[in-house]
Amino acid sequence: MPSPAERHAALVHEIEAQNYRYYVLDDATLSDAEFDALMRELREIEAKHPELSSPDSPTQRVAGEARPFATKVKHAVRMFSLDNAYSLDEMKEFARRVDDGLPNGATATFTVEPKLDGASVEVVYDGGALVQASTRGDGEIGEDITVNVRTIRGVPLTIPHRGKITLRGEVLIFRKDLETLNTARLAEGLEPFANPRNAAAGAVRMLDAREVRRRPLRALFYQLVEGPTLHKTHGESLRWMADQGLPTHRREASCATFDEVVQAIAAIDRARESYPYETDGAVVKVDAYRQQDILGFTSKFPKWAIAFKFAAERARTLVREIIVQVGRTGTLTPVAVLDPVELGGTTVSRASLHNADLIAALDVRVGDYVFIQKAGEIIPQVINVDPSERHQESAPFVMPERCPACGTRVISRLRETERPELGTEAAVRCPNRVCPAQVKAAIFYFTRRFAMDIDHLGIALVEQLVDGAMVKDVADLYTLTLEQIADLERMGTKSAASVIESIQASRERTLDRLVCGLGIPQIGQVAARQVAEQAGTLETMLAWSESELREHLGAIRGFGPKMIDSVVQYVSDPANRALMEKLRALGVGRPQPRAEVVTEGPLVGASFCVTGVLSRKREDIHAELRAKGAVIHESVKKGTTYLVAGDKTGKTKLDQAKKHGTRVITEPEMETLIKGGTLPAIA
Repeated sequence: MPSPAERHAALVHEIEAQNYRYYVLDDATLSDAEFDALMRELREIEAKHPELSSPDSPTQRVAGEARPFATKVKHAVRMFSLDNAYSLDEMKEFARRVDDGLPNGATATFTVEPKLDGASVEVVYDGGALVQASTRGDGEIGEDITVNVRTIRGVPLTIPHRGKITLRGEVLIFRKDLETLNTARLAEGLEPFANPRNAAAGAVRMLDAREVRRRPLRALFYQLVEGPTLHKTHGESLRWMADQGLPTHRREASCATFDEVVQAIAAIDRARESYPYETDGAVVKVDAYRQQDILGFTSKFPKWAIAFKFAAERARTLVREIIVQVGRTGTLTPVAVLDPVELGGTTVSRASLHNADLIAALDVRVGDYVFIQKAGEIIPQVINVDPSERHQESAPFVMPERCPACGTRVISRLRETERPELGTEAAVRCPNRVCPAQVKAAIFYFTRRFAMDIDHLGIALVEQLVDGAMVKDVADLYTLTLEQIADLERMGTKSAASVIESIQASRERTLDRLVCGLGIPQIGQVAARQVAEQAGTLETMLAWSESELREHLGAIRGFGPKMIDSVVQYVSDPANRALMEKLRALGVGRPQPRAEVVTEGPLVGASFCVTGVLSRKREDIHAELRAKGAVIHESVKKGTTYLVAGDKTGKTKLDQAKKHGTRVITEPEMETLIKGGTLPAIA
């Protein structure tokens, strides 16, 4: 007869094997009753012999009590989004960019896999044990969901590999499991979930793991962050993960040519209805890690991967009303109010009409039947009208001449102030800077997670604050008192205290979050970070003259004339400057962290512009040059010491180098300088 320790080990092994067969292979060999009997026996042994219980035991998947709050986790490597393609021509353009980005003579191979539609997560194993799980968040910082992911029986608590690895994947719910879940919810008098993604995304961030355990969650992993140190290709990493007992989709295709990529995408499209989970596209990746490294990233996406989105679903419904909303920049946007209709797994009751030109082109009228679709857009769009059922008395929709929120006469701006012959923009705007609709939208934008991240301050509360004249701009949030908020509708002292605490905590957000929250046109999260890294502090940004501001912005990689003009115009505007000064006086925004300036090294005093296709990522080269004391120029200009010219360097850069007297060097010559060597004099 086996000892308790031996029986315990056998039960753990059997239960984890059954979890793997059921949740990963979809090939259960035990009934639910038989599986439950194994779990009961394991709990009984651990109750009698507590020393046998460990965090890796199947009995320890669910935490005993709810967490009081969610904690933040910084990703060691940023979780990037993927760029999208919607046509074969866009895929050809992606293939062309890959080819142009690789050295002469290099040929890329690809993997094609289903695009999973769930909640993105990161899971870390160390010493063979699951040690951390987190949400994607903003790509750099997510929420700790370790206890929740431990409840997912398809995710092993231990794996054979003992080194530290980081996995990226999706938490999702299979279609059949959603049907079972919704049947149970209806029996309990609860609303059913609209689609698997909503059910999974909501569950994964719950504070109580016991509630998470009630959802039939699964996880599928598709990326190994340490892949380049363990394998040569992404495909090898996928197979290795499966061999470790980790759940993967196991549907990747290796493609040697672009034609094979197209065929693999088509195969996924044909087969996706038979998949147990939702998918709305295919992900195409350059397979070789070495080539991924050379191609690198843009500020938002990897250059070596793209998501091909399948044709959008469409639905037909009735336009009940056309309303006009006013955004934070004053733009008036017409929105069709629709009879609710199912589209892409969600119930749609509104669709954007964008502007008067689109309404005129489609001739959308109240009472029309229209076709709507989702094609990579969160807000559905009206794509055309069914004229066969139009009532004779219907009239064309006319945009209002006055702002529906404040009554100010609307205006249209020139497309380009320097070229009036191009005419005006399609959008019409309310020019009233204190229009209540604009103020509310600007404040709500300021509070969003990607900006100042002020919890508990939803749109309903913002409306009360503005309508009650307690807040006229974002800076006024920092002068609110507990008593003011507690007196508002549906608030109390406890709720008001949470709001005040969140507002005061946001003072410590870094400058990039503040710049993003200001809502400067064309300046999103990435651009805001770049501006903040140039300025360092709000005081510095305000102290720059217009010419200094243009010079600093012009040094930022990827900042074109329109982005520079947008920032300069915003900062130069008296009302905007007053707001920024008000925020500065209130102590809002910490200085932006900056890399230490190197004062010693072989390249101190030298400046480099790096271009063309090189043997490694440009970001890595920049980092090494800076570490040796060099300054990086994003373009060749007066004072640039060296232009490092890789394969496929453009004529423009070479001409600029000649114009400014910049020495053109090769990558090996650059390596010589990094090592402290010298180059022969130019004859």
